[in-house]
Amino acid sequence: MPPSADAAAASSHVESPHRDDDASSLDAGADALDSTERLDDVSAHQGPRSAHGVHVPSSVVDAIIESTTDPPNRFYRYPAARALLPILGRIPWLTPNHVTYTHIAFGLAAAALVAFTEGPGWLVLAFVLCEVRMILDCFDGVLARARGTSSPFGRALDEIADTIAVITLSCAMTYRLSLGARGVVLTCAMLAFGGLSANAWDFYKRKLTFALREGKDGVLDEIRHKKALIESGKGTFLGYWGVYFDCFQVLLYEVRPKNGDAVAVIRARANDPHLRRFASLLSFLSFDNGVGILHVGALTGLFLESQLFALGYAVFMWISTMILSRLVLRTYPSPASTSERTA
Repeated sequence: MPPSADAAAASSHVESPHRDDDASSLDAGADALDSTERLDDVSAHQGPRSAHGVHVPSSVVDAIIESTTDPPNRFYRYPAARALLPILGRIPWLTPNHVTYTHIAFGLAAAALVAFTEGPGWLVLAFVLCEVRMILDCFDGVLARARGTSSPFGRALDEIADTIAVITLSCAMTYRLSLGARGVVLTCAMLAFGGLSANAWDFYKRKLTFALREGKDGVLDEIRHKKALIESGKGTFLGYWGVYFDCFQVLLYEVRPKNGDAVAVIRARANDPHLRRFASLLSFLSFDNGVGILHVGALTGLFLESQLFALGYAVFMWISTMILSRLVLRTYPSPASTSERTA
């Protein structure tokens, strides 16, 4: 389910007992890393061809990363979240986790209104609660960055929170439709492709961000870090969740370049129009767009239509992204692309 546009929120400390069978089950994730790690050895011998040392202007990096954010978050949710920082950021005991728990409550309240109330006034209130939840979803990350407390575990907590909100709202709509098994199938299909879209967006945005800003594969680094904590007996529930979630992303979305490593290809394409188009596509892939469709459905009472639209939207954007990612991230830019970007 949709991770927020700012998935790196605060760290969490929910304890989970360390078990040998859980640690051994991570071997599948380790296998997913092996072939990608071998690419690091390849890139070490690329010499001048490797793009790890290529300087990418910060203005270019910022423009690419900004273009991956979906329009609703970019144009009004994040500005609203940043406007809250001077006010709520002064509360010393308020943590990003507190904000995350709060927006879970807003999402549950909105779903309850959709499921159990009648009348347009209640639907308007549900819509408002949904949008407030989305702004708080942005704010927990804004607050975490401002205080320097962003972490992979906070990202996992945020993903769980978003999952709860979307599932409960979708189930509330299905309950109101009273379509029986057909409604359940529709909701499950919409949630499945919405989850795939959200996972793909989260993976590729992090891939681009780490490669362009830090010159490393931060996605794999996070998995290694979480796996090491679990194997040392310091794993948490969110740590287990994060490892399985991230390994699933690597297995499904990792693009293995033919003539280099992934980081080098991304940095080499920093000024390539094809990478810019791919980054812009990610802004529409984000299932926060699909969630916005559901919010409009809750406001207007068009529960069936909004779920059908969200399903079709998610399927189209996910397939488009899978195709374009393999066209853009598999090879270095061609001379024709180089000429186009320098023209």
